[in-house]
Amino acid sequence: MEDPRSCTPDDLTGTVDERQKKLSLLAAESLSAEWLGRQLDNALVAWAAAETELDISREAHADY
Repeated sequence: MEDPRSCTPDDLTGTVDERQKKLSLLAAESLSAEWLGRQLDNALVAWAAAETELDISREAHADY
């Protein structure tokens, strides 16, 4: 019998809301730990990039 997690879905892309909607449509039992870990890594990288952009924007608007 083939493992249902062997056919993992494509990585989640798009906005946070789009990713959440796509994730909610997937059957939890069909998602491997490797796939879930990759999604978490991708989300954390995107979050860090957004935080860096916000920090740069804040510094550019600071009154000296």
